[in-house]
Amino acid sequence: MSILREALFWMLVACASYLVLVTLLYLFQLPFAFAENERLNRERAQRARLGPHRSPEAFPPVSIVIAAYNEASTIVSAVQACLAQRYPRLEVVVVNDGSADETLATLRSFFDLAPTGRFHVPTLPTKQVRAVYTSVIDPRLKVVDKVNAGKADALNCGVNFARFPWVCGVDADTVLADDALPRSIEALLGDPDALGLTSYLSITLTPERARFVRGEKLVDRSILSNFQHLDYVRAFHNSRLAWSRFNYMLCTVGAFQLWRRDILVEVGGFSGDFTCEDIELTFRVHERCRRAGRPYRVLSLPDEVGATEGPTSVSSLIAQRARWQRVILETFLHYRRMLVNRRYGTVGLLGMPFYLLSEVLAPLFEQLALLMLPLALVAHRLDWRTCLLVVGLIAVANGVLTTAALLIADRNERTYRKRDLARLTFLALLDFIVYRPILMWARLKGTLDFLRGDRSWHKFERNPRHLPATSD
Repeated sequence: MSILREALFWMLVACASYLVLVTLLYLFQLPFAFAENERLNRERAQRARLGPHRSPEAFPPVSIVIAAYNEASTIVSAVQACLAQRYPRLEVVVVNDGSADETLATLRSFFDLAPTGRFHVPTLPTKQVRAVYTSVIDPRLKVVDKVNAGKADALNCGVNFARFPWVCGVDADTVLADDALPRSIEALLGDPDALGLTSYLSITLTPERARFVRGEKLVDRSILSNFQHLDYVRAFHNSRLAWSRFNYMLCTVGAFQLWRRDILVEVGGFSGDFTCEDIELTFRVHERCRRAGRPYRVLSLPDEVGATEGPTSVSSLIAQRARWQRVILETFLHYRRMLVNRRYGTVGLLGMPFYLLSEVLAPLFEQLALLMLPLALVAHRLDWRTCLLVVGLIAVANGVLTTAALLIADRNERTYRKRDLARLTFLALLDFIVYRPILMWARLKGTLDFLRGDRSWHKFERNPRHLPATSD
Protein backbone atom coordinates (compact mmCIF):
# COMPACT_ATOMS: atom_id res chain seq x y z
CA MET A 1 0.00 0.00 0.00
CA SER A 2 2.84 2.38 0.80
CA ILE A 3 4.30 1.75 -2.65
CA LEU A 4 0.98 2.66 -4.27
CA ARG A 5 0.69 5.80 -2.18
CA GLU A 6 4.22 6.80 -3.13
CA ALA A 7 3.52 6.15 -6.82
CA LEU A 8 0.36 8.19 -6.54
CA PHE A 9 2.28 11.09 -5.05
CA TRP A 10 4.90 11.14 -7.79
CA MET A 11 2.28 10.88 -10.50
CA LEU A 12 0.65 13.97 -9.05
CA VAL A 13 4.01 15.71 -8.97
CA ALA A 14 4.45 14.85 -12.66
CA CYS A 15 1.01 16.28 -13.52
CA ALA A 16 1.58 19.45 -11.51
CA SER A 17 5.03 19.86 -13.08
CA TYR A 18 3.52 19.49 -16.52
CA LEU A 19 0.86 22.15 -15.85
CA VAL A 20 3.46 24.52 -14.42
CA LEU A 21 5.80 23.94 -17.37
CA VAL A 22 3.10 24.63 -19.97
CA THR A 23 1.99 27.75 -18.10
CA LEU A 24 5.60 28.97 -17.99
CA LEU A 25 5.95 28.33 -21.74
CA TYR A 26 2.93 30.54 -22.41
CA LEU A 27 4.28 33.20 -20.07
CA PHE A 28 7.64 33.01 -21.86
CA GLN A 29 5.90 33.76 -25.17
CA LEU A 30 4.13 36.83 -23.86
CA PRO A 31 6.95 39.43 -24.05
CA PHE A 32 7.85 38.29 -27.56
CA ALA A 33 4.21 38.58 -28.60
CA PHE A 34 4.08 42.09 -27.17
CA ALA A 35 7.30 43.06 -28.97
CA GLU A 36 5.98 41.69 -32.27
CA ASN A 37 2.73 43.56 -31.82
CA GLU A 38 4.60 46.82 -31.21
CA ARG A 39 6.74 46.26 -34.29
CA LEU A 40 3.70 45.65 -36.45
CA ASN A 41 1.98 48.73 -35.02
CA ARG A 42 4.98 50.90 -35.88
CA GLU A 43 5.05 49.52 -39.42
CA ARG A 44 1.32 50.08 -39.81
CA ALA A 45 1.67 53.68 -38.66
CA GLN A 46 4.47 54.22 -41.13
CA ARG A 47 2.41 52.69 -43.95
CA ALA A 48 -0.50 54.96 -43.00
CA ARG A 49 1.74 57.97 -43.52
CA LEU A 50 2.84 56.67 -46.92
CA GLY A 51 -0.57 55.31 -47.90
CA PRO A 52 -1.90 58.28 -49.90
CA HIS A 53 1.18 58.14 -52.11
CA ARG A 54 0.79 54.44 -52.98
CA SER A 55 -0.84 53.73 -56.32
CA PRO A 56 -3.41 50.93 -56.75
CA GLU A 57 -0.91 49.11 -58.96
CA ALA A 58 1.27 48.55 -55.89
CA PHE A 59 -1.32 46.13 -54.53
CA PRO A 60 -1.17 42.65 -56.09
CA PRO A 61 -4.52 41.30 -57.30
CA VAL A 62 -6.14 38.76 -54.98
CA SER A 63 -8.52 35.86 -55.56
CA ILE A 64 -10.82 35.18 -52.60
CA VAL A 65 -11.93 31.54 -52.48
CA ILE A 66 -14.91 30.38 -50.42
CA ALA A 67 -15.65 26.66 -50.08
CA ALA A 68 -19.34 26.19 -49.31
CA TYR A 69 -21.26 23.09 -48.29
CA ASN A 70 -24.82 23.57 -47.02
CA GLU A 71 -24.26 27.25 -46.20
CA ALA A 72 -27.52 28.79 -47.44
CA SER A 73 -27.97 30.82 -44.25
CA THR A 74 -24.49 32.40 -44.26
CA ILE A 75 -23.18 32.45 -47.82
CA VAL A 76 -24.73 35.76 -48.96
CA SER A 77 -23.29 37.71 -46.02
CA ALA A 78 -19.87 36.14 -46.54
CA VAL A 79 -19.82 36.94 -50.27
CA GLN A 80 -21.14 40.48 -49.79
CA ALA A 81 -18.37 41.21 -47.30
CA CYS A 82 -15.75 39.91 -49.73
CA LEU A 83 -17.08 42.00 -52.60
CA ALA A 84 -17.20 45.06 -50.34
CA GLN A 85 -13.45 45.02 -49.76
CA ARG A 86 -11.78 48.39 -50.26
CA TYR A 87 -9.23 46.80 -52.52
CA PRO A 88 -8.40 47.79 -56.10
CA ARG A 89 -8.20 44.38 -57.80
CA LEU A 90 -9.93 41.24 -56.59
CA GLU A 91 -12.21 38.41 -57.61
CA VAL A 92 -14.38 36.12 -55.50
CA VAL A 93 -14.63 32.42 -56.37
CA VAL A 94 -17.33 30.52 -54.49
CA VAL A 95 -17.13 26.74 -54.82
CA ASN A 96 -20.40 25.00 -54.07
CA ASP A 97 -19.22 21.57 -52.94
CA GLY A 98 -22.34 19.63 -53.90
CA SER A 99 -24.54 21.22 -51.24
CA ALA A 100 -27.76 19.42 -50.40
CA ASP A 101 -29.53 22.58 -49.25
CA GLU A 102 -30.36 25.86 -51.02
CA THR A 103 -26.80 27.23 -51.14
CA LEU A 104 -26.55 27.31 -54.94
CA ALA A 105 -30.14 28.48 -55.43
CA THR A 106 -29.60 31.29 -52.92
CA LEU A 107 -26.46 32.43 -54.73
CA ARG A 108 -28.14 32.27 -58.14
CA SER A 109 -31.11 34.27 -56.94
CA PHE A 110 -29.32 36.92 -54.90
CA PHE A 111 -26.38 37.60 -57.22
CA ASP A 112 -28.17 36.95 -60.53
CA LEU A 113 -25.81 34.24 -61.74
CA ALA A 114 -25.56 33.34 -65.41
CA PRO A 115 -23.91 30.17 -66.78
CA THR A 116 -20.54 30.67 -68.40
CA GLY A 117 -17.84 28.57 -70.01
CA ARG A 118 -15.48 26.49 -67.90
CA PHE A 119 -12.36 28.47 -68.60
CA HIS A 120 -9.83 27.18 -66.09
CA VAL A 121 -6.66 25.15 -65.98
CA PRO A 122 -7.07 22.07 -63.73
CA THR A 123 -3.67 22.56 -62.07
CA LEU A 124 -4.74 20.66 -58.96
CA PRO A 125 -6.78 17.45 -59.25
CA THR A 126 -10.36 17.77 -58.02
CA LYS A 127 -13.73 16.11 -58.43
CA GLN A 128 -15.88 16.93 -61.46
CA VAL A 129 -17.05 20.50 -62.03
CA ARG A 130 -20.71 20.52 -63.04
CA ALA A 131 -21.26 24.18 -63.92
CA VAL A 132 -19.68 27.63 -63.70
CA TYR A 133 -21.61 30.86 -63.19
CA THR A 134 -20.74 34.56 -63.25
CA SER A 135 -22.71 37.28 -61.50
CA VAL A 136 -24.52 39.70 -63.79
CA ILE A 137 -24.63 42.20 -60.90
CA ASP A 138 -20.92 42.00 -60.10
CA PRO A 139 -18.68 40.25 -62.67
CA ARG A 140 -15.98 39.87 -60.03
CA LEU A 141 -18.04 37.01 -58.57
CA LYS A 142 -17.73 33.51 -60.01
CA VAL A 143 -19.55 30.48 -58.62
CA VAL A 144 -18.37 26.96 -59.37
CA ASP A 145 -20.71 24.02 -58.79
CA LYS A 146 -18.94 20.70 -58.31
CA VAL A 147 -19.42 17.18 -57.02
CA ASN A 148 -19.10 16.91 -53.25
CA ALA A 149 -15.64 15.84 -52.09
CA GLY A 150 -14.88 17.84 -48.95
CA LYS A 151 -13.48 21.26 -48.12
CA ALA A 152 -9.90 20.59 -49.26
CA ASP A 153 -11.08 19.48 -52.69
CA ALA A 154 -13.36 22.52 -52.95
CA LEU A 155 -10.51 24.88 -52.06
CA ASN A 156 -8.28 23.23 -54.66
CA CYS A 157 -11.03 23.72 -57.22
CA GLY A 158 -11.14 27.39 -56.25
CA VAL A 159 -7.36 27.65 -56.69
CA ASN A 160 -7.76 26.22 -60.19
CA PHE A 161 -10.24 28.96 -61.09
CA ALA A 162 -8.27 31.70 -59.32
CA ARG A 163 -6.66 34.06 -61.84
CA PHE A 164 -4.54 36.10 -59.47
CA PRO A 165 -1.15 35.49 -57.76
CA TRP A 166 -2.51 35.66 -54.18
CA VAL A 167 -5.29 33.39 -52.93
CA CYS A 168 -7.29 34.23 -49.81
CA GLY A 169 -9.28 31.36 -48.31
CA VAL A 170 -12.35 32.51 -46.36
CA ASP A 171 -14.89 30.30 -44.59
CA ALA A 172 -18.54 30.58 -45.57
CA ASP A 173 -19.50 31.66 -42.04
CA THR A 174 -16.92 34.45 -41.91
CA VAL A 175 -17.79 38.11 -42.48
CA LEU A 176 -14.74 40.23 -43.33
CA ALA A 177 -14.18 43.84 -42.39
CA ASP A 178 -14.06 46.02 -45.51
CA ASP A 179 -10.34 46.69 -44.97
CA ALA A 180 -9.32 43.07 -44.31
CA LEU A 181 -7.43 42.66 -47.58
CA PRO A 182 -5.69 46.07 -47.59
CA ARG A 183 -4.45 45.57 -44.04
CA SER A 184 -3.19 42.06 -44.72
CA ILE A 185 -1.61 42.70 -48.09
CA GLU A 186 0.16 45.83 -46.85
CA ALA A 187 1.99 43.68 -44.30
CA LEU A 188 3.28 41.52 -47.15
CA LEU A 189 4.44 44.31 -49.44
CA GLY A 190 7.65 44.95 -47.53
CA ASP A 191 8.50 41.26 -47.03
CA PRO A 192 9.54 39.52 -50.27
CA ASP A 193 10.03 36.20 -48.44
CA ALA A 194 6.44 36.05 -47.16
CA LEU A 195 4.49 33.13 -48.60
CA GLY A 196 1.37 33.31 -46.47
CA LEU A 197 -0.33 34.77 -43.45
CA THR A 198 -3.32 34.59 -41.20
CA SER A 199 -4.99 37.39 -39.24
CA TYR A 200 -7.07 37.64 -36.11
CA LEU A 201 -10.81 37.02 -36.31
CA SER A 202 -13.20 37.68 -33.47
CA ILE A 203 -15.69 35.00 -32.50
CA THR A 204 -19.39 35.82 -32.34
CA LEU A 205 -22.77 34.12 -32.56
CA THR A 206 -23.88 36.00 -35.68
CA PRO A 207 -20.97 37.50 -37.66
CA GLU A 208 -23.41 39.44 -39.85
CA ARG A 209 -24.29 41.66 -36.89
CA ALA A 210 -20.68 42.41 -35.92
CA ARG A 211 -19.53 45.99 -36.25
CA PHE A 212 -16.33 46.74 -38.10
CA VAL A 213 -16.47 50.49 -38.02
CA ARG A 214 -13.10 51.30 -36.49
CA GLY A 215 -14.07 52.90 -33.23
CA GLU A 216 -16.41 50.56 -31.36
CA LYS A 217 -16.68 46.81 -31.04
CA LEU A 218 -19.73 45.01 -29.71
CA VAL A 219 -19.32 41.88 -27.59
CA ASP A 220 -21.96 39.13 -27.35
CA ARG A 221 -23.91 38.76 -24.12
CA SER A 222 -23.48 34.96 -24.25
CA ILE A 223 -20.93 33.77 -21.68
CA LEU A 224 -20.00 30.76 -23.83
CA SER A 225 -19.38 33.07 -26.77
CA ASN A 226 -17.29 35.36 -24.51
CA PHE A 227 -15.08 32.47 -23.44
CA GLN A 228 -14.55 31.49 -27.08
CA HIS A 229 -13.77 35.11 -27.90
CA LEU A 230 -11.10 35.14 -25.19
CA ASP A 231 -9.75 31.84 -26.50
CA TYR A 232 -9.28 33.34 -29.97
CA VAL A 233 -7.76 36.54 -28.55
CA ARG A 234 -5.23 34.53 -26.57
CA ALA A 235 -4.40 32.21 -29.46
CA PHE A 236 -3.63 35.10 -31.80
CA HIS A 237 -2.22 37.77 -29.51
CA ASN A 238 -0.13 35.55 -27.30
CA SER A 239 0.81 32.39 -29.16
CA ARG A 240 0.64 33.17 -32.87
CA LEU A 241 2.31 36.57 -32.59
CA ALA A 242 5.28 34.98 -30.80
CA TRP A 243 5.36 32.13 -33.33
CA SER A 244 5.33 34.62 -36.17
CA ARG A 245 8.22 36.57 -34.68
CA PHE A 246 10.46 33.47 -34.82
CA ASN A 247 8.92 32.06 -38.03
CA TYR A 248 7.41 28.89 -36.68
CA MET A 249 3.78 29.97 -37.11
CA LEU A 250 2.23 26.53 -37.53
CA CYS A 251 -1.45 27.23 -38.12
CA THR A 252 -3.00 29.59 -40.64
CA VAL A 253 -6.67 29.35 -39.73
CA GLY A 254 -9.09 28.27 -42.45
CA ALA A 255 -11.47 31.14 -41.74
CA PHE A 256 -8.91 33.60 -43.14
CA GLN A 257 -5.71 32.42 -44.78
CA LEU A 258 -3.75 34.25 -47.46
CA TRP A 259 -1.24 32.35 -49.62
CA ARG A 260 0.80 32.94 -52.72
CA ARG A 261 -0.86 30.87 -55.40
CA ASP A 262 2.43 29.44 -56.66
CA ILE A 263 3.30 27.93 -53.27
CA LEU A 264 -0.14 26.32 -53.09
CA VAL A 265 0.43 24.72 -56.47
CA GLU A 266 4.02 23.77 -55.61
CA VAL A 267 3.06 21.82 -52.48
CA GLY A 268 0.11 20.15 -54.21
CA GLY A 269 -2.74 22.20 -52.79
CA PHE A 270 -4.86 21.39 -49.77
CA SER A 271 -4.88 17.78 -48.64
CA GLY A 272 -8.05 15.78 -48.14
CA ASP A 273 -6.15 13.08 -46.20
CA PHE A 274 -6.52 14.96 -42.91
CA THR A 275 -9.54 15.90 -40.82
CA CYS A 276 -8.96 19.63 -41.51
CA GLU A 277 -6.93 21.25 -44.24
CA ASP A 278 -5.49 24.45 -42.76
CA ILE A 279 -3.00 23.30 -40.12
CA GLU A 280 -1.61 20.50 -42.28
CA LEU A 281 -0.97 22.84 -45.21
CA THR A 282 0.95 25.19 -42.89
CA PHE A 283 3.12 22.33 -41.62
CA ARG A 284 3.73 21.18 -45.22
CA VAL A 285 4.86 24.63 -46.36
CA HIS A 286 7.28 24.84 -43.44
CA GLU A 287 8.59 21.34 -44.09
CA ARG A 288 9.10 21.97 -47.81
CA CYS A 289 10.87 25.31 -47.38
CA ARG A 290 13.04 24.26 -44.44
CA ARG A 291 14.13 21.07 -46.16
CA ALA A 292 15.08 23.03 -49.28
CA GLY A 293 16.89 25.72 -47.28
CA ARG A 294 14.66 28.31 -48.88
CA PRO A 295 14.13 31.76 -47.29
CA TYR A 296 10.46 32.24 -46.49
CA ARG A 297 8.04 33.63 -43.93
CA VAL A 298 4.59 32.59 -42.70
CA LEU A 299 3.05 35.44 -40.72
CA SER A 300 0.31 36.01 -38.19
CA LEU A 301 -1.11 39.51 -37.81
CA PRO A 302 -2.93 40.94 -34.77
CA ASP A 303 -5.26 43.03 -36.93
CA GLU A 304 -8.93 42.10 -36.62
CA VAL A 305 -10.01 41.30 -40.17
CA GLY A 306 -13.52 40.06 -39.48
CA ALA A 307 -15.74 37.80 -37.41
CA THR A 308 -16.49 34.11 -37.63
CA GLU A 309 -19.28 32.07 -36.11
CA GLY A 310 -18.86 30.18 -32.87
CA PRO A 311 -20.94 27.32 -31.44
CA THR A 312 -23.84 28.27 -29.17
CA SER A 313 -23.93 25.06 -27.14
CA VAL A 314 -21.37 23.14 -25.14
CA SER A 315 -21.99 20.00 -27.20
CA SER A 316 -21.31 21.85 -30.45
CA LEU A 317 -18.18 23.40 -28.98
CA ILE A 318 -16.92 19.98 -27.89
CA ALA A 319 -17.55 18.57 -31.37
CA GLN A 320 -15.64 21.44 -32.96
CA ARG A 321 -12.66 21.31 -30.61
CA ALA A 322 -12.50 17.50 -30.75
CA ARG A 323 -12.13 17.83 -34.52
CA TRP A 324 -9.31 20.33 -34.03
CA GLN A 325 -7.57 17.94 -31.62
CA ARG A 326 -7.80 15.12 -34.16
CA VAL A 327 -6.15 17.12 -36.91
CA ILE A 328 -3.42 18.31 -34.53
CA LEU A 329 -2.57 14.71 -33.70
CA GLU A 330 -2.78 13.63 -37.34
CA THR A 331 -0.54 16.46 -38.50
CA PHE A 332 1.99 16.27 -35.68
CA LEU A 333 2.52 12.54 -36.11
CA HIS A 334 2.75 12.87 -39.90
CA TYR A 335 5.50 15.51 -39.58
CA ARG A 336 7.15 14.05 -36.46
CA ARG A 337 10.49 13.89 -38.29
CA MET A 338 10.78 17.66 -37.77
CA LEU A 339 10.69 17.32 -33.96
CA VAL A 340 13.98 18.49 -32.40
CA ASN A 341 15.60 18.34 -35.85
CA ARG A 342 18.08 21.17 -36.40
CA ARG A 343 17.52 21.00 -40.15
CA TYR A 344 14.06 22.52 -39.60
CA GLY A 345 15.30 25.46 -37.53
CA THR A 346 12.86 27.09 -35.15
CA VAL A 347 10.02 24.91 -36.46
CA GLY A 348 11.80 21.75 -35.29
CA LEU A 349 13.47 23.18 -32.19
CA LEU A 350 10.68 25.44 -30.86
CA GLY A 351 7.39 24.95 -32.69
CA MET A 352 7.21 21.15 -32.68
CA PRO A 353 8.25 20.77 -28.99
CA PHE A 354 5.67 23.40 -28.05
CA TYR A 355 2.94 21.49 -29.90
CA LEU A 356 4.07 18.25 -28.28
CA LEU A 357 3.82 19.69 -24.78
CA SER A 358 0.80 21.97 -25.10
CA GLU A 359 -1.39 19.99 -27.52
CA VAL A 360 -0.35 16.37 -28.06
CA LEU A 361 0.42 15.41 -24.44
CA ALA A 362 -2.24 17.65 -22.89
CA PRO A 363 -5.10 15.10 -22.79
CA LEU A 364 -2.87 12.51 -21.11
CA PHE A 365 -1.74 14.76 -18.27
CA GLU A 366 -5.11 16.49 -17.90
CA GLN A 367 -7.02 13.24 -17.44
CA LEU A 368 -4.29 11.74 -15.27
CA ALA A 369 -4.48 14.77 -12.98
CA LEU A 370 -8.28 14.52 -12.73
CA LEU A 371 -7.99 10.83 -11.84
CA MET A 372 -5.10 11.12 -9.40
CA LEU A 373 -6.23 14.24 -7.53
CA PRO A 374 -9.21 12.76 -5.63
CA LEU A 375 -7.30 9.54 -4.98
CA ALA A 376 -4.40 11.49 -3.49
CA LEU A 377 -6.75 13.47 -1.25
CA VAL A 378 -8.46 10.30 -0.02
CA ALA A 379 -5.11 8.58 0.53
CA HIS A 380 -3.81 11.62 2.43
CA ARG A 381 -0.90 12.01 0.02
CA LEU A 382 -1.98 15.56 -0.77
CA ASP A 383 -3.26 18.28 1.49
CA TRP A 384 -6.38 20.00 0.16
CA ARG A 385 -4.91 23.40 0.99
CA THR A 386 -1.86 22.67 -1.16
CA CYS A 387 -4.16 21.44 -3.92
CA LEU A 388 -6.21 24.63 -3.86
CA LEU A 389 -3.05 26.75 -3.79
CA VAL A 390 -1.57 25.06 -6.89
CA VAL A 391 -4.85 25.17 -8.81
CA GLY A 392 -5.39 28.80 -7.78
CA LEU A 393 -1.91 29.86 -8.90
CA ILE A 394 -2.34 28.19 -12.28
CA ALA A 395 -5.80 29.74 -12.67
CA VAL A 396 -4.39 33.20 -11.88
CA ALA A 397 -1.49 32.71 -14.31
CA ASN A 398 -3.95 31.59 -16.97
CA GLY A 399 -6.08 34.66 -16.28
CA VAL A 400 -3.04 36.94 -16.52
CA LEU A 401 -2.12 35.42 -19.90
CA THR A 402 -5.63 35.85 -21.25
CA THR A 403 -5.98 39.40 -19.91
CA ALA A 404 -2.59 40.38 -21.34
CA ALA A 405 -3.64 39.07 -24.76
CA LEU A 406 -6.91 41.02 -24.45
CA LEU A 407 -5.01 44.21 -23.67
CA ILE A 408 -2.71 43.65 -26.66
CA ALA A 409 -5.79 43.28 -28.86
CA ASP A 410 -7.37 46.43 -27.46
CA ARG A 411 -4.12 48.35 -27.87
CA ASN A 412 -4.29 47.77 -31.62
CA GLU A 413 -7.79 49.12 -32.24
CA ARG A 414 -9.13 50.70 -29.03
CA THR A 415 -12.55 49.40 -30.05
CA TYR A 416 -13.70 47.58 -26.89
CA ARG A 417 -16.16 49.42 -24.71
CA LYS A 418 -14.98 49.76 -21.13
CA ARG A 419 -17.79 47.66 -19.73
CA ASP A 420 -17.03 44.90 -22.22
CA LEU A 421 -13.35 44.98 -21.29
CA ALA A 422 -14.33 44.68 -17.64
CA ARG A 423 -16.66 41.78 -18.40
CA LEU A 424 -14.05 39.91 -20.45
CA THR A 425 -11.33 40.54 -17.86
CA PHE A 426 -13.54 39.07 -15.14
CA LEU A 427 -14.29 36.01 -17.29
CA ALA A 428 -10.56 35.61 -18.03
CA LEU A 429 -10.01 34.94 -14.33
CA LEU A 430 -12.70 32.23 -14.44
CA ASP A 431 -11.44 30.73 -17.69
CA PHE A 432 -9.31 27.97 -16.11
CA ILE A 433 -12.10 26.81 -13.81
CA VAL A 434 -15.19 27.20 -16.03
CA TYR A 435 -14.10 27.01 -19.68
CA ARG A 436 -10.92 24.91 -19.67
CA PRO A 437 -12.67 21.78 -18.32
CA ILE A 438 -14.89 21.83 -21.43
CA LEU A 439 -11.81 22.00 -23.64
CA MET A 440 -10.18 19.22 -21.61
CA TRP A 441 -13.10 16.93 -22.35
CA ALA A 442 -13.06 17.97 -26.02
CA ARG A 443 -9.35 17.19 -26.30
CA LEU A 444 -9.87 13.80 -24.69
CA LYS A 445 -12.75 13.06 -27.05
CA GLY A 446 -10.66 14.18 -30.02
CA THR A 447 -7.80 11.94 -28.94
CA LEU A 448 -10.10 8.94 -28.56
CA ASP A 449 -11.68 9.68 -31.94
CA PHE A 450 -8.19 9.85 -33.45
CA LEU A 451 -7.28 6.47 -31.96
CA ARG A 452 -10.51 5.03 -33.39
CA GLY A 453 -9.69 6.45 -36.82
CA ASP A 454 -12.69 8.81 -36.88
CA ARG A 455 -12.33 11.27 -39.79
CA SER A 456 -15.82 12.79 -39.68
CA TRP A 457 -16.23 16.57 -39.80
CA HIS A 458 -19.00 16.70 -37.14
CA LYS A 459 -20.07 20.12 -38.37
CA PHE A 460 -22.14 22.04 -35.84
CA GLU A 461 -25.46 23.47 -36.96
CA ARG A 462 -25.44 27.11 -37.96
CA ASN A 463 -26.86 29.52 -35.43
CA PRO A 464 -30.47 30.64 -36.11
CA ARG A 465 -30.80 33.29 -38.84
CA HIS A 466 -33.32 34.62 -41.28
CA LEU A 467 -32.51 33.39 -44.75
CA PRO A 468 -31.43 36.32 -46.94
CA ALA A 469 -33.90 37.87 -49.31
CA THR A 470 -33.03 38.15 -52.97
CA SER A 471 -31.19 41.16 -54.30
CA ASP A 472 -34.39 42.34 -55.94
